[in-house]
Amino acid sequence: MYFLAHAMVGVLIGVMIAAIAGDRRVIALTALGAVLPDLIDKPIGHIILAGTVDYGRIYFHGLTVLFLILIAGLLLYHHRHRIGLLALTAGMASHQFFDGMWRHPVEWFWPFFGPLPRHDYSEGFLWDAIRQGLAQPSEWVFLLLIAGLFAYLYRRELEAALARFKSPSFRLALFATLGLVILAALAVGGRLLL
Repeated sequence: MYFLAHAMVGVLIGVMIAAIAGDRRVIALTALGAVLPDLIDKPIGHIILAGTVDYGRIYFHGLTVLFLILIAGLLLYHHRHRIGLLALTAGMASHQFFDGMWRHPVEWFWPFFGPLPRHDYSEGFLWDAIRQGLAQPSEWVFLLLIAGLFAYLYRRELEAALARFKSPSFRLALFATLGLVILAALAVGGRLLL
């Protein structure tokens, strides 16, 4: 599961779409679309459907959901001239392409080739996959590249946000929020280790 590699591809596609459409907001939407199949299918397949399907490439890794969102995006573009949903679809399509979903026709064409087959992954597979992904140096490189690209593309907005950082009340709120996030992460991490 190369989450940030998918996100990086989505960002690059988003940069191309933004250059054509003249709207930088699509970059975040294509990046979201590029990771959305894993964000939805992995928990559903490995946690909710662990006793039946137990597979992380199901609904949002298939053409059925992709085409439904594409049709909704085309309708939204036709009636409101908004390309956000089309950008999301482009990101989702890139995810399916880089996962090589054509090699899994039952899942890719679901429900047209029959029901989703049952897979037998070990208990805790999802958490192990997440830990293995975080251990990959390439994922950290992609994180730095994505952060750098967003900092460059949104430098004016970043400068305005940093100007607000000079306010003492904003600093206090930021540090309190970061403290709560760290405490929550430690609490959750402690439960995962037990």
